[in-house]
Amino acid sequence: MISIIFSILSGVTIVLSRSVNGLLSKKMGAYQGTFYNYFTGFMTSLILMLVLMIVGVQHINISLDKTNLMMYLGGIIGVFNILILNIIVPRISPVILTLLCFIGQLISGMVIDAFVYQMFSVSKIFGCLIVIAGLVIYQLSEEKA
Repeated sequence: MISIIFSILSGVTIVLSRSVNGLLSKKMGAYQGTFYNYFTGFMTSLILMLVLMIVGVQHINISLDKTNLMMYLGGIIGVFNILILNIIVPRISPVILTLLCFIGQLISGMVIDAFVYQMFSVSKIFGCLIVIAGLVIYQLSEEKA
């Protein structure tokens, strides 16, 4: 149950973050907005890590020798994600952007499942197509209203 709640909260924070970053990029520009997003995120993470180390959390390991450097691609991809969103958020409505991002997440999740985890199934494709069709129908009904 806690995983479901945290997943929903994650979705909420993604939309809020995207909206706040879009406003920031409108005022400052996409590149500066991306920089400040990651700078403040880095400072917040650093402060949180230091507080946790002072409190005595034992499982914080900041050495790079036991880590596959490919795992840090998430940060690089994240920078491009924020940059792309900072460019397009001012140009598209939040609902449409959320729908398009969700479709992109569905498709990329299926590709990762298939090629990384070898968990390909036709039912996943049909499920994804049904969700995409529902999102398109929703969008078309909104445009008519």
